[in-house]
Amino acid sequence: MTGQTSNEASLISVPPRLVYDASVQPRLAGLVIVGAALLTIGGWSQDQVKPDGAKNAPAKNEPKYDQTFAGPIVELSATQITVSRSILGKPAERRTFSITPDTRIEGKLRVRAKVTVGFVTSDDGDVARLVVVRTAQKPPEKK
Repeated sequence: MTGQTSNEASLISVPPRLVYDASVQPRLAGLVIVGAALLTIGGWSQDQVKPDGAKNAPAKNEPKYDQTFAGPIVELSATQITVSRSILGKPAERRTFSITPDTRIEGKLRVRAKVTVGFVTSDDGDVARLVVVRTAQKPPEKK
């Protein structure tokens, strides 16, 4: 029985071992080490996913507010803004907000412009923290 080892307890023969040339073993070991290092480094260099879903967006200093109110402006002065909103099945509701130097206004305020107001309620009444003017969206042009 040449090239095979027999076992008296079983009749399973064991195949001969693979024999590598002396120059192949160090190259194979080096290849395995380099591959493992690349996989490890590649996993650490990936971008971290932000929990809020914003990718690479610059962090804006968003003013803090508790509630929002949206509708067209019905009255406007330098220190106050009055907004009306209509909800189906309910009477129209009007709300007046104080405008302070800390109020951030995005867009040009004018009567009948549709706005969304982020505000906080204080002892002095409702104070607008953020006012965003909604622009009319143009329908897509058909060719």
